Amino acid sequence: WYDAQRSICLPKNPDDEIIDRQDEWQYQNGITGQWYHWRTVYKRRNNHTEWRANWLNAAPKSYLGVIVYLATFGDLKSLQTSLTQLSRMLSNNPRPVAIFHEDDLSNNDIQQSLAQILGNSTPLTFEHIKFSNISIQPGRLHRRWAPKYFHMCRFFTLMLPNHPLLTLFSYYWRLDTHSYVFGGQPIEDPFEIMQKRKTQYAFTMANRDNEVHTIGLWTFFHQFLQDHCLKPSKNFLKTQPGWIDSYSTAIFFTNLAIANVSLFRDHPLIRAWLHRVDRSG
Repeated sequence: WYDAQRSICLPKNPDDEIIDRQDEWQYQNGITGQWYHWRTVYKRRNNHTEWRANWLNAAPKSYLGVIVYLATFGDLKSLQTSLTQLSRMLSNNPRPVAIFHEDDLSNNDIQQSLAQILGNSTPLTFEHIKFSNISIQPGRLHRRWAPKYFHMCRFFTLMLPNHPLLTLFSYYWRLDTHSYVFGGQPIEDPFEIMQKRKTQYAFTMANRDNEVHTIGLWTFFHQFLQDHCLKPSKNFLKTQPGWIDSYSTAIFFTNLAIANVSLFRDHPLIRAWLHRVDRSG
């Protein structure tokens, strides 16, 4: 079916999916205090000023990769546990950590205590951001979702790769505050593994999503494939035994994923898909 269609298919231009506008979400520079509106289309500029971050403990020695959290004060206890485990498992290869928050982790004592958990060799920065409920469209598909859940999904899929801090790094590793890295001894540097193997995206796929979170997703996804004359890969089909007419609800368990920053920011088709999902609500 797809092969026959591809022979006569005229794909849409991925750039037509993208609306380059000033988003309602904002982020603050921790050094200057200046606020900026997010833009969801990254453009390299010759006069681009490198983002300056306020690093605790030490400045990064390498910008190969950064570990990213989105946290609230209510997550503090689990965040402390996660950082403790991370510090132990990456003791041979400390990597910069960035914690994004909505002002409730701005207290200096809290920041210093978290920096102490990581140790003097691990750079730590806090990035203050502001979500906006305007981004939660009236016609969004899942009105039953809490705004915080909607914000979390949007942040990690569309907004994070377009934050200026990420322009400094080649890879980012997303962890949730309840993501714990266990093991009997320190692990090999995951960013170096990604670089050596030329891997663009690493994730786990061990779970199935709740159907309430996937209403309309399968049809929506296949419409995107048709519009861009795309055919599912063999690897994708292995995860979806009923792919022709149904969705197995197998999911990318993205609260532990490592990606090349440019993959989600610059790849035209991935960027087009994320923008279409965002517009749909």
